[in-house]
Amino acid sequence: MFSNLKKVSTILAAAMMLTSSIAIASPNHANHNPIFQKDWKFIASIKAKVFKPVFEKLHHLEIDIAGVNMKTNEIDVLINDYDYKNLVKEGIELKIREVKGISKGPDEEYRNPEEIEQLTLDFANKFPNLTKRISIGKSVEGRDIWAVKISDNADIDESSEPAVLFNSMHHAREVMGPEVAIDIMETLLSGYGNDTQITKWVDSYEIWVMPMFNVDGNNKMWTKDKWWRKNNQGGYGVDLNRNYPSGWNKCNGSSGWRSSQTYRGPDPASEPETQAMMNFIANVRPVFDISYHSYSELVIYPFGCSPERTPTQEVVEKIGKEIGKKLNYTAGTAWELLYNADGGDIDWMYDAYQVIPFVIELNSNKEGFQPSYAKWRDKTVIKNRAGWQHLLTRLEESGVRGQFTMNKAIVSDFKVEILNSGQTESFQSYVGHKTGMYHLVLNPGDYDLHFVVADKIIAKERISIGAKLQTLDISL
Repeated sequence: MFSNLKKVSTILAAAMMLTSSIAIASPNHANHNPIFQKDWKFIASIKAKVFKPVFEKLHHLEIDIAGVNMKTNEIDVLINDYDYKNLVKEGIELKIREVKGISKGPDEEYRNPEEIEQLTLDFANKFPNLTKRISIGKSVEGRDIWAVKISDNADIDESSEPAVLFNSMHHAREVMGPEVAIDIMETLLSGYGNDTQITKWVDSYEIWVMPMFNVDGNNKMWTKDKWWRKNNQGGYGVDLNRNYPSGWNKCNGSSGWRSSQTYRGPDPASEPETQAMMNFIANVRPVFDISYHSYSELVIYPFGCSPERTPTQEVVEKIGKEIGKKLNYTAGTAWELLYNADGGDIDWMYDAYQVIPFVIELNSNKEGFQPSYAKWRDKTVIKNRAGWQHLLTRLEESGVRGQFTMNKAIVSDFKVEILNSGQTESFQSYVGHKTGMYHLVLNPGDYDLHFVVADKIIAKERISIGAKLQTLDISL
């Protein structure tokens, strides 16, 4: 074991210098295990050449997995003394890296829910022609979940324009995510009219930014528990990113135990926050989505359960790896890179409405959940511009978009079955939008599109997809 009593004692001694109000328990010399106060937490690293067997053991023990370092083959866990003892019993070697129980918490420059609410209002007031600010719904404790649309005619519902969503903070302690969302808004709004590319994006698309999804959890993080992850349902909380219906409780990728950090809730979509996001997606129908998390420097795409892959895996994987290359992050599915994860937002978005979604895990384990604001905030948001801007660029590339009408009336309930040219079975079934719009992101090639209403093929179209987005309106 490369954790030793001397190192732990040194860490504890340093921690004691931070506060004199908390007594530090003496190490147990009989078994050479460090003993911490029960409400303390500390970060420990586990060396693992192969991640999956270790993750399975950690999941069985209900250990809070903080993140990974793919370059050094380390898994970070956020544990207390009870967890430490269990891991030692299992023969898992730990290196204690950082005592978290008595630290001061995140820098005050990071935003709380009230500050995020005011910030979105400030943007709306400063840029009234380019922004539309809405509450997508209420949290468990009645807080508004704010989203801002950025577009040249923000007050008008321009469903003919492709939409994209950038959302942050499904998990309350991951304070860097909202900073990326804030930077997206600032960059687009300040650049409009001054930067040719940004002006084109804002004129051409509906760009939605949701800077803080888990408002109750973040409030609890600031006021009660700086390592809180979940929402605040019943005081015990539900992991919102294990609460979506697609794959809920499917592959041992969440927990049924309320105290677990990955508690999935009593039922699929049991939480008002989850329901609000689902309703929002159904109405807006973004083509792409990025959900910002931290940490591990990863780009994750559907699906979360092994060995499932999306029907358009070649498209999803290609875009994900392109983003990963731009950010120097590792790209893959959750089960390929880490572990099974069920009930996640990106799985539901793709499964329900064929949104092409990604989770981006910001920062490395050197920075962790709550890095120095002064040192890391600007570095992180500037680096991540290449990721979200890549999706805005990709909106105008290979694929097809159009509207489906019959007898000059919008068809609000239809599907598009997508087949490779000459094949007899579809590889994807795309759910059309209630406005009659559809948007298919495809690699260049020849395809047959079948437009289906009430299980009957109403129209067939053969199309050759090139490098640029094409328009194909169907009017019968």
